[in-house]
Amino acid sequence: MRSDLAAVTHSCPSSASPRVVGRASDWAGFIAFGALALWTFRRMPGLGTLLLPTIVHELFIAMGFLIRDRAKVARRHAGAQVAAYGGTFLVFGFFHAARTWRPELLTPTGYSLVATLGALLWLAGSLLAPFSVWTLRHSISIEPQARRMIRTGPYAYVRHPIYLGYCIQYGGLLMLYPSQVFAATLLVWSALTLMRIRWEEDVLVTAFPEYEEYRCATGALLPLRFRKIAVVQSGRSHAAAILRGPVTKTRLVD
Repeated sequence: MRSDLAAVTHSCPSSASPRVVGRASDWAGFIAFGALALWTFRRMPGLGTLLLPTIVHELFIAMGFLIRDRAKVARRHAGAQVAAYGGTFLVFGFFHAARTWRPELLTPTGYSLVATLGALLWLAGSLLAPFSVWTLRHSISIEPQARRMIRTGPYAYVRHPIYLGYCIQYGGLLMLYPSQVFAATLLVWSALTLMRIRWEEDVLVTAFPEYEEYRCATGALLPLRFRKIAVVQSGRSHAAAILRGPVTKTRLVD
């Protein structure tokens, strides 16, 4: 861990003299995700409203590239870049390849209940992801970069709500289009996402030392707060039962 952080600090100066990311990369990101939104709409127009959350998500990312802050710290590493771009485009690539060359991989499930649950999960993830992107709009990036420390909105409950949205969304898609190839693709995506989380948090800890406290108090993909509340309430109830026990017993004896 220390060697990773040292490498980040060495490759990117401290906040006193931050590494500046050129506006060219901002425009490149805007054009890329704007084109992806247009391609999604034109490629699959029959899905109509069902694709609207995905298109809004991509447009929010595109907009974020133009309004984001300058990066304070960035991680330039081949592994980090593979995880970042692979995690971003792997599932899109799978659906495009399957639609073009292996359409049988997109055969819908024959179970109506599974299809309904899958569609609901997909919709929930598709709404959470763009909402999280909008909250992060001034700090959006594909590669690991630190701009602002966000602790509002969904980031008050989990550290990576965008990835949580993807997990819910892709889980729903797997229920809608079950196949071993798609399941294997999602396993690879999960591994890439875990790598992204590690490198992104290394950069954030370097730029914002207070992020370590936030990381301890907030779950990565699942809220810790609710679990802590449940544990505290359970502990209080147990302690109260212990305190009440002798009193009740004494009253019975009397």
